[in-house]
Amino acid sequence: MESFDPDEQAPYVEPDDEEGIQLDDDIVAIDVDRALAMLETITNDLPGGGEVREGQRQMVRSVAQAFSRRQHTIIEAGTGVGKSLAYLVPAAMVGQRVVIATATKNLQDQLAQKDAPTVSAHATRTKVAVLKGKNNYLCRNRAHAVSAGTQLSFDDGTEVPRGVADQMRRILKWSNETTTGDRDELSFEIDSRAWRGLSVTPQECLGRVQCPQGQACFAELAKDRAAESSLLIVNTHLYAAHLASGSMLLPAHEFVVFDEAHEALDIFASLLGTSLNSSRLRAFSGVARSLLGTGFTEACLDLVNCADRLSSSLLQQVDTNQMTGLDEDCARELGRAGELVTRLVEGLRELEANDADSDARKIRALGPGIHLMNDLDRVSRIRDGELLYLAKRDRDVDIEVSLVDVGPRLRDDLWGNVTAVLTSATIPDNLAKNLGLDGMSTTEHFDSPFDYQHNSLLYVPDHFPSRNDEGAEKAIIEELIELITAAGGRTLALFTNRSVMNRVAEAVEPRLSTPVLVQGTLSRHRIIKEFRDSAEASLFAVTSFWQGIDVPGHSLSLVTIDRLPFAVPNDPLAEARRSRSDKPFYEVDLPRAAMLLAQGVGRLIRTSTDRGVVAVLDTRLAEASYKSALFRKLPPMKRTRDKAQVHAFLNDLQS
Repeated sequence: MESFDPDEQAPYVEPDDEEGIQLDDDIVAIDVDRALAMLETITNDLPGGGEVREGQRQMVRSVAQAFSRRQHTIIEAGTGVGKSLAYLVPAAMVGQRVVIATATKNLQDQLAQKDAPTVSAHATRTKVAVLKGKNNYLCRNRAHAVSAGTQLSFDDGTEVPRGVADQMRRILKWSNETTTGDRDELSFEIDSRAWRGLSVTPQECLGRVQCPQGQACFAELAKDRAAESSLLIVNTHLYAAHLASGSMLLPAHEFVVFDEAHEALDIFASLLGTSLNSSRLRAFSGVARSLLGTGFTEACLDLVNCADRLSSSLLQQVDTNQMTGLDEDCARELGRAGELVTRLVEGLRELEANDADSDARKIRALGPGIHLMNDLDRVSRIRDGELLYLAKRDRDVDIEVSLVDVGPRLRDDLWGNVTAVLTSATIPDNLAKNLGLDGMSTTEHFDSPFDYQHNSLLYVPDHFPSRNDEGAEKAIIEELIELITAAGGRTLALFTNRSVMNRVAEAVEPRLSTPVLVQGTLSRHRIIKEFRDSAEASLFAVTSFWQGIDVPGHSLSLVTIDRLPFAVPNDPLAEARRSRSDKPFYEVDLPRAAMLLAQGVGRLIRTSTDRGVVAVLDTRLAEASYKSALFRKLPPMKRTRDKAQVHAFLNDLQS
């Protein structure tokens, strides 16, 4: 979970007014003709010369009017509209800071490295900056302490493994070359422990004034650039953390664009809550023990034992399918953990530091300790409108606290303070209501310019077993083998369940003549690159690859989806939202499934020349009574249930 940065923000610097803008206190008047002329100049200067997209021009008008009229606007812009330039051009002409928040790192990088600099090159006095969470930047003070030592060790006193130490030395060498300290600039895959040893969370940070490296701090310099910017690019998680902090993280602004807005509901619900697990208790115990000495050894060991008992109790609760609330054993262990953490925090507060290094280690322990103490208190005092539920991840169980309904919070704390444009290729029908914008916003839709009727097929197999039938998995395996063979590989196979994905991939791979890549065997960046660079590979993937992956061209001719992406029946947050609705299926489940399905289908056609097939191996899309609600969110593809027609289409693409 993101947490707020308690440091003071750098002074806000108001950007100069842009030509074509008239400012009169609360009035911002963007000249739409000038905005369209700028768009035309930008697109003409693109490699090969840009194409005129009527939907993009309409969206420029809509965004310009939204900013000028201070009117919240939700825009559904189909794939290919070019929504990034359509909101960046008016944003560059506002004459005040506009924050652009994205849900995925891929889009954030595209905006920061390509789209926003392109616009700023044509809009004088427009300054672009990117701001990320503090732990995304190398900590110069920690790097200095590590490089000065003869033996690498973590804050809890444990020795750094050799491979991790080698990576840390590579990062230290890079730290002398980088101008940003941004982790994403590293050219190699990083062990999280290596980066953890050279970065800090907001709670661990000494702050610009106290830190010996404060004036050269990468995170502080990024905040300085953000304060000078007129276009500030962040991710939606950081924006939600900014709101949770009482608007302390980002420079002052009155305009915000939420791209990939379909993700905003769940991000705000999570970041306005909190998260806790037994690993945090163990980690704090280790760090505190290394600093506090023998007088606190027993308390530190008690905290580890308490964490072990809590972990066991949480696992037992999950095994009995009690996913909301805490049973008596869990509540008791959390209460005991709260007492122990409070004692250790008080010990750290009274600890005398003998030098700058020991003082820094004390602060790096005390900040997270206070944060942990507050989180332990919060999970014991659930408020109205919040839900405490359990989420099993790997070998640990997380205690999550989320807002069931974020609308009232956003209506009170956000929408009255900013003018927002929310956009995505797919906007759930209930987004305005869920985000507290009902009655406060307008909604627009701009169609994709792509020729889906001629360039694509949407296929649902006929006489196919129901996804819950005993023979469904075998039928999926056989269907995938036939489809992937007909496509010559070049397939993105999407699944709603990781275990099913792994079993199907294991069965399919030896029966294909083309390579198969499986999510989890390589880093996300590497596996996407291998898939994109290969002429024949297929990629099997789950949730995170349903959106945010962009593979245009011949590398992707077939997208398969194993089943409609409805939330599982026992999803605690979905169940809590259902309980508040008179029509839970139509107001909670169906809009979410339609949005995710559209995102998955949208992986296929990424340019005007792309061609291919989407195969949804779930007959409900063709036969269920609610199918029309799903089709409304999908591109206007030609539909078929004829396998021969699909194979002929794919064979034609191969040739």
